[in-house]
Amino acid sequence: MDWKAKKVLIIDLSKKESEIKSYPDLNKFIGGVGLGFKLMQNYAEKDPIVFSVGPLNGFFPFASKTSVIINDAGVIEDLYFGGSLSLRIRFAGIDSIVLHGRSSDETILDISGSGVSFKTPETDMGSLGLPGRRSIITTDNKKILLDNYFTTKEHFLEKKFADKRIVGAVVTGTETFTPDNFEKYDELRSKILAKKDEMLVTVGQKPSCANCPMGCEKSKEGELGGNILIHSLVACKYAERIYSDIGVAFSCLNVLGYDYTHEDIENLPKLVEDTLKDIL
Repeated sequence: MDWKAKKVLIIDLSKKESEIKSYPDLNKFIGGVGLGFKLMQNYAEKDPIVFSVGPLNGFFPFASKTSVIINDAGVIEDLYFGGSLSLRIRFAGIDSIVLHGRSSDETILDISGSGVSFKTPETDMGSLGLPGRRSIITTDNKKILLDNYFTTKEHFLEKKFADKRIVGAVVTGTETFTPDNFEKYDELRSKILAKKDEMLVTVGQKPSCANCPMGCEKSKEGELGGNILIHSLVACKYAERIYSDIGVAFSCLNVLGYDYTHEDIENLPKLVEDTLKDIL
């Protein structure tokens, strides 16, 4: 696999247009909240909503969240969705989705690796995308739901969707990726899966996020803020004991073909903090 540049789907709601751009210079931000803050800085004047995944999403256990960055009345908020959305974005072949502008009428976004189609509110979202390869975001009863279960804390995202006149979205990912050294990857994946006792939640019977067997009660409302490395990967905050280990993070990135060094990972928090200061 070639991870030479971050791929970002830019959606202009005002013009109802989209394009995919490659940004080699954004690789140092790794993904998730790091990449999201940088894109927020780049598109600040357009008041964007930025969805981002990390390099481990879709490949490793407990790396299950999707980062969402918004500007809420001058306060930059970082939210984290559970569910399957991170898988769909990853296998759409993109690292981030930037939504900016405001639709002239209420719209449903049908997103895939090739771009986006804009649908009317009357469209049956069950007819969009590909069953088994899609995530559906609804805004029924003024509360956003992903996969008819997962949501986010507070109402930051609801307000942004309403302002931009987005009433729903379907994200479909159909691409497949196989690590070059699959045997080594599979061995490392199994070792991390075996660390589930290090999770800060107990196994439950609730719907699980993508690549997570825990079924915990904490995942429904997602997360708000937190550890920069964890949320750049984008791992669940309850997996902090696992992925805050720089050696583990480096091994996961390395086996997937990324060329990050230990220093890149160590320097990430300051890089992201400085970017956030520039936004503010």
